[in-house]
Amino acid sequence: MTVRVDALDDGPGIRIRDTSEGEAVALRTDREPNPEPASTDGFTMPVDTAVEIDANELHAPGFEDVVFWRDGEVVHHATRDDAPQLSRGTYEVDFSPPAAKLYVRVEGTEPAAEFVDDHVYLDFGDPSRVVVGVRSHHERPVGTVTTTDDPRDLMAAVSTFGSALKTYSPDRSWPTLRGHPPAIRRGDELDVPEEVAPPDTGVRVEVPPEYGAIYTVAPLAYYLGATVESGNRPRVVADGQSVDLDVDDLAESVRTFLKHVFTLDCVVRVAGVYPFRTTAVDELEERVELDYEALFELPLAERTAEYFDIPRSATEGILGWHYTADVAANPAYAPALPYVVDRLALVRSPPQQSGQFDLTPSPNALQEGDGVLARSATDTTLTQLSGVVPSDTETPGRSWVAGDFSPSAANPTVGSFRRGFDWPQGDDPLDVHVVYNDARLDASDETAYDTHQTAETNVRVSYSLTTGELREALYEETDFLHFVGHVTDNGMVCPDGTLDTRTLARTGVKAFFLNGCRSYEQGRALLTAGSVGGIVTVDDVADDVAGRVGHDISLLLDSGFPLYAVLDVLDRTGMPAERYSILGSGTLAFRRDPGGTPVMYDFDTDELDADSDTASVTVQQYPYDENGMGSFVVPSYTAVDGVIADGRTRRNPTPYSELERLLDTSPIPIILDGELRYTSNLTMADFE
Repeated sequence: MTVRVDALDDGPGIRIRDTSEGEAVALRTDREPNPEPASTDGFTMPVDTAVEIDANELHAPGFEDVVFWRDGEVVHHATRDDAPQLSRGTYEVDFSPPAAKLYVRVEGTEPAAEFVDDHVYLDFGDPSRVVVGVRSHHERPVGTVTTTDDPRDLMAAVSTFGSALKTYSPDRSWPTLRGHPPAIRRGDELDVPEEVAPPDTGVRVEVPPEYGAIYTVAPLAYYLGATVESGNRPRVVADGQSVDLDVDDLAESVRTFLKHVFTLDCVVRVAGVYPFRTTAVDELEERVELDYEALFELPLAERTAEYFDIPRSATEGILGWHYTADVAANPAYAPALPYVVDRLALVRSPPQQSGQFDLTPSPNALQEGDGVLARSATDTTLTQLSGVVPSDTETPGRSWVAGDFSPSAANPTVGSFRRGFDWPQGDDPLDVHVVYNDARLDASDETAYDTHQTAETNVRVSYSLTTGELREALYEETDFLHFVGHVTDNGMVCPDGTLDTRTLARTGVKAFFLNGCRSYEQGRALLTAGSVGGIVTVDDVADDVAGRVGHDISLLLDSGFPLYAVLDVLDRTGMPAERYSILGSGTLAFRRDPGGTPVMYDFDTDELDADSDTASVTVQQYPYDENGMGSFVVPSYTAVDGVIADGRTRRNPTPYSELERLLDTSPIPIILDGELRYTSNLTMADFE
């Protein structure tokens, strides 16, 4: 059992902890809750554990909306602008924070939701005994498929991916209803465990028996619950009908078809348990008329065949994808495929690149003027670092899963994917160790940890560690290490020499940020020694730039942005993002965003009209994990009611009253005139 519920020790209420995810949320009550274990039966949605408590009122931070069910049907979706008191009856309430799915069951009450600042209050009208059900977001493969290097065996392995779907209705467009595909390992014979046998959906994807084609269609096969079979030409077959995929540009063809099907599911699911209208529904209805209820009730194969006949133009541009993975067409990378597909990343195999590069030890990072200091030792000859540049993915996130290296993408290993399931563990505050290893770099504003609205962070700071002390720091069990100092070919610089992490057989550091010049090799060694992942540099970086980047990265990580979002935001603010790179999974997150899906608001004061009541803001979402593609998002502080979480950049209207509320109530990072700022340090005058 990964979910624990205990009474709070700092006031009436309960603390819900997901020990496998390292997350906790305090649910406060107006009286002593007197918690007792309860049955998990009777909830509309599945829950892992349940507890009975006394309450007339519940409240918690960070919620955006509340959904009321009666007899399994949604009767009201409460928002800030629409939160009436409901008639007396028995209700189930979706009251979910980002840390877990949380449901409250009440009988004989007149419930109402009230939104105050960044908290939501659930009022039952009278003192009541209510049942709180909790479901963990934790997901990992439920089985492992063994495959040989025969492409046809690999097809059989990929055909099992759909077994992880928790439904074959359009509701599988909700990320929490898409489980993790089975793991893959290479062996001498094909072995498919019964618990991950391919589902019988009646949908199949046909491609030639080649690694590149199989890898490329894997996310499509997963989402459609389809088997992958050998065919002369690429196509999708469902209910006796088929649609061809472009053999000359299979990756783009899969991309457009998956977006088409996924977009339609996100709209058709309004006929399901969560009938939320979104901008996607509005846009689609302007282009085509559909019978949502009829489509929702069809079996998967029949519904997919119906989607064949809906013009692609009807869904074009409604949603933008969030992530792309370039995967080498080699059997060695088959074990990485389930982890890539779990992110619902688009796959390009073989990888598509726009060029190669060689980084030589030149002062190219120091062109700001003479005397600019860099985080490398100038008297050390650095070896050349070579890599590749992926062609444009049109997604904010990208991974490079191949034998070489790409600085503009995440560079994961199968081991780093697997270790990601175990970080962070437990329910203690996150442990962050900041190491300043050069006296002239002891800038106190380099980091901005412990800014999260709800989660706790223990920040330790060390200065000028010797090689022995730094070695011990790397052996010590630490959630996150932020290194500020110099890095050379010989290792991480200390007052008494250098420590080469390639000499470490293991490390207790789970994740890291090595903010010294050309720290890629040292970070790669930490990844090999047992870390989950982190951020490194691939070029020389001037001290003033590195200091600002260090501050911005720590702020974004502590605010809940995944690694791929961090690099994208750096690029948006004009920072040299190309000099930083991700090792490990790009969707690794330091914290959970308090609102669920991380969102970056980008304001340009030149475009703000003081004579108007409404401003315009660029909004970029960064879906990942349980708040991945397909989540329902109500963008705070804008006039938009609801959107589908995706990778598309939007322009949203923002009333000035909402902008003022953002500055007063929500300490979050935003971009203002091209610079990353923290709302707690801003006033309305900064927008004039």
